[in-house]
Amino acid sequence: MTQNRNCVPGSTWLVLAVMLSPVLCAAEEPVEGDVVLRALVDELARSMELQLEDLEKPYLIQYKVEDRTGHWLAATHGAITQADRTRRRSFSSRVRVGGYDLDNTNFVGGSRGGTRTSLPVDDDYVALRQGIWTATDRQYKGAVEALTRKRSYLEQKNIEDRPPDYTAAEPVTHLQSRAELKFDEATWRQRLEVVSGRFGKYPAIQNSEVSLVAGVVTDYTVNSEGTRLRVSDTGILLTLRADLQATDGMRLGDQRVFGGESFAELPTTEELVAAVDELCASLAELATAPILEEYTGPVLFEARAAGQVLASLLAPGLAGRPDPIGAPGRSDDSLEKKLGKRILPRTFQVQDDPTVKRVDGKLLFGWYDYDAEGVPARRVQLVADGMLETMVMSRTPTRKIQGTTGHGRNGRFGADAQATTANLFVSDEAGLEDDELKQALIEACQDEDLEFGLRITALDNVGSGYLSDPVFAYRVYVEDGREELIRGVEFRPVEVRALRRILAAGKNRHVLNYFTPGSGLGAAVVAPALLFDELELSKVEEEFDKLPILDAPATREDASAR
Repeated sequence: MTQNRNCVPGSTWLVLAVMLSPVLCAAEEPVEGDVVLRALVDELARSMELQLEDLEKPYLIQYKVEDRTGHWLAATHGAITQADRTRRRSFSSRVRVGGYDLDNTNFVGGSRGGTRTSLPVDDDYVALRQGIWTATDRQYKGAVEALTRKRSYLEQKNIEDRPPDYTAAEPVTHLQSRAELKFDEATWRQRLEVVSGRFGKYPAIQNSEVSLVAGVVTDYTVNSEGTRLRVSDTGILLTLRADLQATDGMRLGDQRVFGGESFAELPTTEELVAAVDELCASLAELATAPILEEYTGPVLFEARAAGQVLASLLAPGLAGRPDPIGAPGRSDDSLEKKLGKRILPRTFQVQDDPTVKRVDGKLLFGWYDYDAEGVPARRVQLVADGMLETMVMSRTPTRKIQGTTGHGRNGRFGADAQATTANLFVSDEAGLEDDELKQALIEACQDEDLEFGLRITALDNVGSGYLSDPVFAYRVYVEDGREELIRGVEFRPVEVRALRRILAAGKNRHVLNYFTPGSGLGAAVVAPALLFDELELSKVEEEFDKLPILDAPATREDASAR
């Protein structure tokens, strides 16, 4: 059971993709001054003439390029374990044949995702066009074959209310200047050595790491509708991680994540050392906490944990995604069937707004100005007075909703864009102060004749459609309001309909930055604390490894002699 307060995927490039969000800038460069953009535009014009005998030409082609420079460092016990620098220019194309109503996509047996390849990092016009031409030709041939299979399948099936496969979008032109990031590797090596060495003061810590990921990305999007985009930004992510075992062998972990667009936004060395001390102290306290065998009753999620609940249960269902033709059944996690119905208490409002960059000075991981389909992002009112009004959409319509909201995103470069929430804002017009929420928890427990209730401050992770294990949870005793830290419990299955039974919420909202499960896309939930009327938890049934026989070398008295 490992706590992950801000879920960070294993892929360094997925981490960078979150922090390197596009930003509007007034300075622009002409197409003629950018060899990459010129190669994309010129080859796109030629590719629209692709045609196999007696088969359709493309009706839409989109090209994307990610030009990235990345630096990353990692340190453990005062020593650098990883130091790398990468420059990469990735290209993907999506060729669509047929028409907006029926094309080669959204079919289980068809072409899914675009062709992905690497382009030269040198600004050689001919070499760039060569790579673009090869990938486009290959995908066009696959596209016409996929459309033939799809038409054949549809002739044999009776499919009612099939939505169009794609929707048109207004072309957008925005050419932003390339961002720059100066990285002082020597200085950051020294800082990571100092901070990572601090973990050696805590003998109980078994594994620890300090990692730094920093980079610059320039993204290009051009399509045959006329869109021409070049957006560029910098991003930095610094993570402290540690884990230990309780006396019964249960493994407990935690991390602290710091992000920004410049190195000046990161904590000082002294502040990072203090964060290590706080992290290790909280884990040591957790390791000695008693295990809760079973509980059924009211649960208060503090704002951070409430954000994890909403990111796990609510956010996935707010994305409008059609099931591909030929899929075995309808997706269960979509809330589309709940449109026009109440899914939250009547005082709740929910919006998604990718255009909000910061809240109280904190960068939101879900911020962007243009989505992966070249559509400007915009704010969407999803829930009003507890009722589900609409969903976030990409350019791929569903049976009930057509028209993009600028929420088409892809976590894996080259994959087709899908509707995904970005910055989810949740509020309760009847929100309570913190002390009032705790009293509401106690009163709810009194109504059920319970000795105590539960207050949870952090979950293990953000799941997709399920709640991960509580990590920092406390018994709140009805008699006097005192609290006791506990560990070792997990939720029994919690369905999204449990959100209708929220008893109360707080006034003060917290920013939870996270990475969406599966795709690794950056997202945020800005939400208050939530009090649920009844949830069930039980002891984690797991066999744990025994504690190490010998002390860790880094904690021995002779460790300083190295």
